[in-house]
Amino acid sequence: MIDCDIETIFLSEDLVFFTLEGEGEYIGFPSVFMRLSMCNLTCSGFASEDSPHGCDSFISWSVKNKKSFNEVFQLLEDGGFISKLRDGALWKITGGEPLIQQKQLLKLVEAFSEKYDFIPIIDFETNATIKPDDKWIYQFKATFTTSPKLTTNGDPEEKTYKPEVLKWHKENGSGFKFVISRSEDLDEIWRKYVNDNNDI
Repeated sequence: MIDCDIETIFLSEDLVFFTLEGEGEYIGFPSVFMRLSMCNLTCSGFASEDSPHGCDSFISWSVKNKKSFNEVFQLLEDGGFISKLRDGALWKITGGEPLIQQKQLLKLVEAFSEKYDFIPIIDFETNATIKPDDKWIYQFKATFTTSPKLTTNGDPEEKTYKPEVLKWHKENGSGFKFVISRSEDLDEIWRKYVNDNNDI
């Protein structure tokens, strides 16, 4: 039994909110977004006047709100989100990079299923640099919307390009999306992610 008063997770400034999914397999789905804090990339190459830190969601995930599992469940209950999830809304787990907290997330979803007696439709948004645990697929039937970062993001390739992680996503049917800002980006996508001679 998981002690939901002791186990914790770090949420962003956004905490939990309800909206429509705007991309990937579930585009247009009613969605309960849970944004986690922390990321392992900087995306400094995307810096602009409106987003001086680079990442377009830095202001959201850079704040760490430490919450017990029971506090997370209370947020979901207070927002009326449990019934929405039970009725088929997507539970979108995003960040930052949510898989930084993968160990705790697995416990959180297990505790959720014990408490509410169902497993919602779960989809992650991830930068595809951390390999998901196979439990997400086989136990929780989760899906993944991956957003691999190209050279333009500003981080070194050894941080952004993880062939073994990308191969896992390819084999498990994850969706892929890319931010394209120049013609060279298309060449990079072809070379790294499409060409049959690549590592994935």
